[in-house]
Amino acid sequence: MRSLSRRTVVVGAVLLVVVVAVVVVLVVRATAGPSSPGDVTFAAGGASATVGASQFCDVQVTDCGDDPEANAVLRVPPNTPLAVTVPEEVAATPWQLAFTFRDPAGAIQQGRSPVFAPGTTPTFTLVLPVATDQLESAEVQQYGARISQGPNGLEFATRSTWVLSVDDR
Repeated sequence: MRSLSRRTVVVGAVLLVVVVAVVVVLVVRATAGPSSPGDVTFAAGGASATVGASQFCDVQVTDCGDDPEANAVLRVPPNTPLAVTVPEEVAATPWQLAFTFRDPAGAIQQGRSPVFAPGTTPTFTLVLPVATDQLESAEVQQYGARISQGPNGLEFATRSTWVLSVDDR
């Protein structure tokens, strides 16, 4: 019976280490949850705030993660437009801006931008209906592929969200 040369044993050991490393990387990638699709920038009155997604899911909205530290605060005085810029990963999908504001009577109102089709725009500028309206919050919503029938028609699941709280001092 022939014995293996020292070189053959070393090459075999190195090959085994490489194979094990590749398997470990593949297993980690396959079992890792979704990651945040990037940062959104909110800007108003010469100031800006950039924030990561507070909630993010895979495209089917079945595997989700969150980042409780993802929050942004920005001063947005009345009659000041809010500019929103999303990363390319979001602009390549349907997305929308949901927002709340206080009207001149002090009542809280809700609104939404149009839904932006995939690949159409990475930016949106929000101008409230009345100059004295005060923005309270804004939330970028990236939609996933899951669609369900709701009481008012088709509903698209929100895949990721980025939240801005407004400092209205």
